[in-house]
Amino acid sequence: MPDDSTEKFPQFAGSLPWLAEVQMREVDRAMVDHYGISVLQMMEHAGRSLANVARAVFFDGSVVGKNVLVVAGPGGNDGGGLSGARHLHNIGAIVTVVLTAPMDQLSSETSI
Repeated sequence: MPDDSTEKFPQFAGSLPWLAEVQMREVDRAMVDHYGISVLQMMEHAGRSLANVARAVFFDGSVVGKNVLVVAGPGGNDGGGLSGARHLHNIGAIVTVVLTAPMDQLSSETSI
């Protein structure tokens, strides 16, 4: 008998575009060196975009009163994840954040 608990968790069956780590590092470098976009600005934009995608794809446009779990770790996207959590909270989600590493292991920009 299938476990029906997964029916309550939003799922995405489509494909998502992705970049390899070396490609993403080059994008980050170009943003800072060529376009003058700071790491903090990139984290903030990433978080806002993450919140907007989550709202549209998983919650049919509204996160108000919805439980959202954000898991953030030291893999380089910690600041974007935490920014996304803040944006989701600000638009009405009930957000729980789980850090997968101690704060001192997250990026220096995250601890500001």
